[in-house]
Formats: sequence, C-alpha cells, structure tokens
Amino acid sequence: MSKPQIVITAAGSNSRFFPLNTQVHKGAITLLGESFISRTLRSLAEHGFSDAIIVQSERDQESGSLKKAIEACKSNLNIHYVVQKEAKGMGDALLSAREYLTDKFFVIFPDLINAGEIADKMLSTNSDATICTTKTTEPWLYGIVEVENGHAKAIEEKPAKGTQKSDLKINGCYLLNQKYLEILSRLPEAEYNFEQALDELFKTESVRVVELEESVFSLKYPWHLFKFQSILFNQLVSKVDPTAEVAKTAILDESKGPIVIEAGAKVGDFAKIVGPSYLGKNTLVGDYSFVRQSSLEEGSVIGANTELVRSIILENSTLHFSYAADSIIGPNNQIGAGLITANKRLNRESINTMVKGIKTDTGLTALGIITGDGAKLGIGLNTMPGVLIGSEAKIFPGLTISKNVEHEETIQRS
Repeated sequence: MSKPQIVITAAGSNSRFFPLNTQVHKGAITLLGESFISRTLRSLAEHGFSDAIIVQSERDQESGSLKKAIEACKSNLNIHYVVQKEAKGMGDALLSAREYLTDKFFVIFPDLINAGEIADKMLSTNSDATICTTKTTEPWLYGIVEVENGHAKAIEEKPAKGTQKSDLKINGCYLLNQKYLEILSRLPEAEYNFEQALDELFKTESVRVVELEESVFSLKYPWHLFKFQSILFNQLVSKVDPTAEVAKTAILDESKGPIVIEAGAKVGDFAKIVGPSYLGKNTLVGDYSFVRQSSLEEGSVIGANTELVRSIILENSTLHFSYAADSIIGPNNQIGAGLITANKRLNRESINTMVKGIKTDTGLTALGIITGDGAKLGIGLNTMPGVLIGSEAKIFPGLTISKNVEHEETIQRS
C-alpha cells in the first residue's frame, strides 16, 4: 500500500529569518554541504514515500534556487511544484496544492531533516489525522497543544510568557485529511488560519498526538542555524578528500570532534583546524589561521591570520586577518581585513536583537554577527553582539556597528 502524499510548504517571505531571507527560501540554505530541503526529501525517500508537492514562492520559481537544491538530492521521489503567488501564510500555501490532494496527506516543513522517521511514527497510529509534539522550555516561540488521553484538544499560537496551558509544542509534520481542508477553505485569509483550522479540527474530530522523545528543531530565526550545525556535527565522520591539499605544517586536531575536508579544499601552512569542523568543496583556510568548531560552505575563503570560532560561513564568502566568533556570514560576502566581532555582553547575559521591529531575546549568551547575501564590509570594522546586517548592505571602513543594518543600506561616517 502506497504511503500518503507529502506537501512541503517552502513559500512565504521568511521575514523572521532576516537577514538571510532575500535570495532563497531558508529550506534551500546549505549547511555542511547539503540543503535542508534536500536532507528532508532524502529522509522521506529512504522511508518509502514516493510523491511530494513543493509549494514555493514566485521568487523561488523564477530563480530556480529551490528546484536546484531539490535536484541535488537525487532521490526517486515524484515531485510536483506549486506556486503560492503571495505570502499569505501557511494555510494559503496548503490551499494552493489542494487540487492535487486526493486522500489524507502530510504537511511537512522543509527543515524537518528526519521527516521520514517521524512520519512513519505518526502513521503507526492508524489515524486519518495525527500531529507530533515535543516538550519545550520556550513555548512563546511555537504553537502549543493541549493534549488529553493522547488526543489533541486545542492549540494556541505563540502564547505570551507564563500564560501557556501546556509545554508541548507542535512540530512541522502534520498528517491531515479532507475534512481539515474543508475547514481551512471556509476560514478567512489570515497569517495563522492554518492553526485556526487545526484548532477547529481538534474540536470536531479525533486527532491523535505522537509525543517525540527527542527535540525537533525548526528554523524560525537565523541563529537557529547553530542548533542544526550542532546536530549535523554529531553525525560527521572524519575524512580528508584525496583532492584536498593540507600543508604538512597544518594541524588537524580531532580530540574534540571529527573534521571533514571536502574535494578541492586547501589548508595553508601552520593553520590549525579543531573539530568538529567542516571545510566544504574548494574552500581555503590560509596560513596561520585558526578554525575551531566551525563550518565553511563551498567556495568560501578564510585568509591568513584569521581566527574563526563556532561560526558558519556560507558559500563564496571571504574574510581575512579577522576574528569572527559565534557568527554566521551569509553567501557572497566581501569582508575587508580587520573585522572584529564582539560575541558576549559585558554582563554575560542573553543577547537581544531586533526582529521585525521587535526586541527579541535570542536565548544565546554568545552571538556575533549574522550577515545577508552579498554584504560588503570595509576594513577595520568592529561589531557589537547580535548585530544583523542585511543583504547587499555596504559598511564603510573603520566603524563600530552597534545596531542592525537593513537590506541594501549603506553605513558611513557622519
């Protein structure tokens, strides 16, 4: 018997994912050599799922970026693409695919990298409608579900701190049916009508709940990439590709974790790499540089005399003679010499940053900078903890940046 269809919702504006929200959907971001959506589809294929519907935005359809990330997966899934013309929420995204849905179906987020395993657990309930949950200590970030005798009773989206009625967050994998689609289609367009329809379904039908023992992370904010990096680091097995060039004087320290060096990568003289670390295809770590617990995606360059600590460098970005800690450098960045990132507050408390005009607690006590696609940073910059720098932003040399920089904004001396 064939397994249910899969709908992967990979549209929307991803506004909370600023500054990494301009070029590709967050599900298409590559980390440790493979995109999130590719990992998700591969997991589904390995567990016997065969049909997937990808709901994407017009931007991603025109650029082909999401399709390219999916094709890199090389799975045997039968994939159909649907376009959500406007970013009207997850409910509207699902309704965009309604004409292709004939029976019960899964709705899955593109960053659910173990989707196949979770979906199989949900199918074991033999129910037409099932959700999965895990416990959370941050209920204000998620949809929170009230559960009674293994069945869902109500859902509240992002309850205010201290008001939640449960500690069970709903995860990005839903087994739904035609009854749910009928409810959703009757509701007015709204950002959270997907959750409103779920709440109504809970009250009219028996919806089973599978509580997972292990936490399931999702990409709500860009710093959540660090959580996924940690998960993927735990799956690494050390290797150095035969085509990689590692100088004889370089040090590969695997005492704290594995090191992977992919094809065409180069490690210069007297450089030191401390695991867990990942150097992607055609990357460069220059002479006398120090990289620890970090990942470099394809084509990125860490020039001479640079220290990179617990950071992520996305494709084709460059920095040299710098110190970057607990930072995410977006793709195609050009960073001049002398970047110094502050990554901790003086009082060592949690770091806040602005997201959609709202002061947001990152939950991290160590966070440097996060930059968007194509940012250009001049020489001799200092940045304060938790600064977000937008896509195609330009920052003139010799400045100290203490607040966020918007997409395409230029910062220079006054």
